[in-house]
Amino acid sequence: MGILEGKKILVTGVLTDASIAFHIARLAQEQGAEVILTGFGRGLSLTTRIAARLPHPCPVIELDVTNEEHLQKLAPQIKEHLGQIDGIVHAIAFAPETALGGNFLNTEWQDVATAVQVSAFSLKSLTVACKSVFGPSVSVVGLDFDGQQAFPIYDWMGVAKAALEATMRYLAEKYRDWETDRKSTRLNSSHLKLSRMPSSA
Repeated sequence: MGILEGKKILVTGVLTDASIAFHIARLAQEQGAEVILTGFGRGLSLTTRIAARLPHPCPVIELDVTNEEHLQKLAPQIKEHLGQIDGIVHAIAFAPETALGGNFLNTEWQDVATAVQVSAFSLKSLTVACKSVFGPSVSVVGLDFDGQQAFPIYDWMGVAKAALEATMRYLAEKYRDWETDRKSTRLNSSHLKLSRMPSSA
């Protein structure tokens, strides 16, 4: 029996079998969890195809974290497939090319806003959208980046990841109010080093 036996986990950001999110989903299944994946746009078909490489079949639902309609449909879709969830893995990050590669001083606000919305604000959007299907004890994990130093090529994605870390702290504070219904919620971020491994869908 694995340490996640009987748990149900929503995993975002599975795009290839080299992605961090894919290996999280794989290990979760190997430890006894049921998993549900998300994808959107052209990436949805990729996620569906990659899901077949997991140890066990799992549902894949469409989710664009910037699309309010998708967010509103998320909880009912989770309930249909799993009933409730015990964990969320936030592995979503994106920045336009103009926000990366040493272009920090010339990046337009619209592109900065896209990076922050997809990479940081989406953590709030995702957790709030899933609240109605939370089990008695829920863990939310975000894939973060240690932003204590600046990496020129990372540019506004580094800023967005710093915002993700701050969003995690503020969500943890707000969750204290949510726990009045006797549900326990834990929020944690996993700090990663710069890598060529993709982490987002």
